[in-house]
Amino acid sequence: MHELSIMQSIFDIIIDNAAKHRLRTITKINVVAGEISGVEPAALDFAFEYFAQGSLAEGAEFTITQVPVTGRCIRCGESLKGIVNLNCKCKEGPEYEMLTGNELFVNTVTGESEG
Repeated sequence: MHELSIMQSIFDIIIDNAAKHRLRTITKINVVAGEISGVEPAALDFAFEYFAQGSLAEGAEFTITQVPVTGRCIRCGESLKGIVNLNCKCKEGPEYEMLTGNELFVNTVTGESEG
């Protein structure tokens, strides 16, 4: 379950940002995860609950926004969607550029400030 080490990195980012912005509590966290980022949302939820215990983020709303795979054919420019349908109309071979679906990042952290 590599989601624990991923969540450790996410928490490092969250706590660093909370200190920078002088947050006393964190109320909401949103993470963006691409469809083929290798992250299992249920396992990431579990890891969040584990790391949040006793932290500034305890009780915070944790959401994951999943991003589908999209790309485009390098030869003809046709848009491609999904991990199964990566063939374009020009049929000149599977040369495509992935545009979305592999990302993983902390999108937003919301909290209450100290003052």
